[in-house]
Amino acid sequence: MAQNSMNIDIEKVAKPQTAEPLVVKVTSVSAPSVRSSVDSVRPGLKQASKFTFDENDMMGLDGTAGTRESLGCMYGRIWSFKALLRWARHFIPVAALLGIPVALLATVYADRRADGVRLLGLFVWLEVVWGSLWLSKLIAMFMPTVYVFVCGIVNSGTRKYHPIVRKIETSISLVFWTIIAYATVVPVCMAFDSRLPTPRWVFILQKVALASIAVAAMVLIQRFVIQLINITYSATQFTTRIAESKRRIAMLDTLYASSTRMYPPFCDRFAQDDYTIITGEIQPKESSPSKLLANVRMAGREVAQAFGQMTADISGNNSLFNTQAAHTIVTEALEAGTSSEALGRRIWKSFAPEDGDALTQKDLEKAFPADQSRDVEELFALLDVDQNGDISLDEMISTVVRIGQDRIAIWKSIHDIKSAVRVLDGFLQVCILVGTGLIYAAFFSTSFSTYLATIGTQLAAISFAISGTVQEFLGSCIFIFVKHPFDVGDRVKIDSQEMTVEKISLLYSVFRKVDSNKTTQVPNINLNSMWVENVSRSGPIRERINIQIAADTSFDDIERLRRRIRDEVRAPENRRDFREDVDVELMSIGDMSKLEVYVEAEHKSNWNNEHIRRLRRNKLITAVVSSLRAVAINGPGGGGVTLGDEARPTYQVVMSEETAAARRKLQDDKNAPNPPSVVSSALDNSPGSFLGVDADHLTF
Repeated sequence: MAQNSMNIDIEKVAKPQTAEPLVVKVTSVSAPSVRSSVDSVRPGLKQASKFTFDENDMMGLDGTAGTRESLGCMYGRIWSFKALLRWARHFIPVAALLGIPVALLATVYADRRADGVRLLGLFVWLEVVWGSLWLSKLIAMFMPTVYVFVCGIVNSGTRKYHPIVRKIETSISLVFWTIIAYATVVPVCMAFDSRLPTPRWVFILQKVALASIAVAAMVLIQRFVIQLINITYSATQFTTRIAESKRRIAMLDTLYASSTRMYPPFCDRFAQDDYTIITGEIQPKESSPSKLLANVRMAGREVAQAFGQMTADISGNNSLFNTQAAHTIVTEALEAGTSSEALGRRIWKSFAPEDGDALTQKDLEKAFPADQSRDVEELFALLDVDQNGDISLDEMISTVVRIGQDRIAIWKSIHDIKSAVRVLDGFLQVCILVGTGLIYAAFFSTSFSTYLATIGTQLAAISFAISGTVQEFLGSCIFIFVKHPFDVGDRVKIDSQEMTVEKISLLYSVFRKVDSNKTTQVPNINLNSMWVENVSRSGPIRERINIQIAADTSFDDIERLRRRIRDEVRAPENRRDFREDVDVELMSIGDMSKLEVYVEAEHKSNWNNEHIRRLRRNKLITAVVSSLRAVAINGPGGGGVTLGDEARPTYQVVMSEETAAARRKLQDDKNAPNPPSVVSSALDNSPGSFLGVDADHLTF
């Protein structure tokens, strides 16, 4: 499986100055497992997050994906040698205890017999059975290697199933053990009395061994089915998602490490964001409980860091309990929405220009050497999800939050699927228990065949009684492990209902409705017969808006409407949300009184995030309405006189802010009250006359 991610080592540099850009050196590009977000090879980092799981353990791999290097082979030999020593510690005491009766029956009690056969043969057979158990384990331990070798010769494509063989080593050893026990019971027990007839108790032991072979084979089939479902299903569903999650969080590790090199933690510029990243609190609260918890969390990190430093000095491993490592801080921050937003803000503001509103690839290239432009381009491509050439602050925050949500969703999906597998495993174990009783009864009961018809009749009656339950169980197994139309966190549309998957169980699934936020539980057997639209697994989605316009609308007006909507979509404020292609399709003419038109625009992502979907839909509808008004397209039945007609001679102009301000000032001056005249002032100042003339007799 090809895995590529960016692993960037950053030189220690001072805080960047405005005159000289910061230079970050890219030294290597490694596999995402080096700085894994989901699973870390460093022991100390596995304790950093509760949403951690081992991908290799989940898929049954050994971490090398079928490859064997020289050091790995050496380690395997050493480990095999240690396994042999461990087995010897268990084998020798029991073998010594069994050797005591063998020695006594061979010397002192040599004449002790059972039905004429010496008991020495029985205890020798028990010694052989005990030794064959560990021999079978040794054979089963080499079965994966033999399987890989044979598959390399016959068909290399089946080599990917070698983890299944490793997972069922115990069941394979049980099959070999019972076969050896069955093959040796008569020869070994009768070795010292070969001329005598075989007694009945020896045949009973032979029947026990033969029945045990059937039981061991049944257990082997059950374990094979469970591991085939577990490993094959995990490899199909989660390999790509886990690899992509590792790659993205390795990118965040690199960017956060670079940000802290440029701006140390808790500096004046990012003190608030760093506090939110570490504690998950938006700001230090005055309330005592919240403040106390935040202080305890900070103190715990310092204690863990000091303990890790002491452990590193002793063991030489600097990754143990390293709470200040970029990977540890990033994985902890991604567990909460507030800390994820603070992480996105810190990364974006560290690289974006202070007076800019977007982060471009050139901004990143300024911080990296010129010979590493290809790696910087790959790093920027991971950030620029919409591929519009720049990254806004909101887009960066949304990307970081989505990475954290995807990581938690993967963890929950694996947890739910493992729970479903355990339920199926328990059901099959109950079936094996019943089958074991029937097998031993068939071998040891002479009258079992007479009761077989009665047992079959009872089973048939029970099957009719629980047929619905059995059908539901089998249908749910097929729905979960074969079809598997959704995972935890996916947005789906089922029976015209928009919902988000909250939990997946073997017999039911839990959803949360998008419109009302209500939780509903649906049996998987019902979902098995429904159409399931998985929005999260879809790519960019096209949205269609249905509008009805006047029947006298011309083709030129429709084309002008399409061009106007296209221009609106290509505007700088909308180009991050929609692609440039816009289609306007005339669907029908109805009863000749109206035209039905569809306007189609493609979003740059799917509708997994409801908030972003609603925001983009509002923008699109607003653009359609403004375009309809600009083109002067009326609704059904027509409208009033259009602008520019003789009956409505008006027009529109666009003026600058300066012109508009001057116009408003002129209008205010016109609306201001006139200053008082001389006559009115004289009248106001005189008690009742003007120049000796009574004011009541004045005429103007």
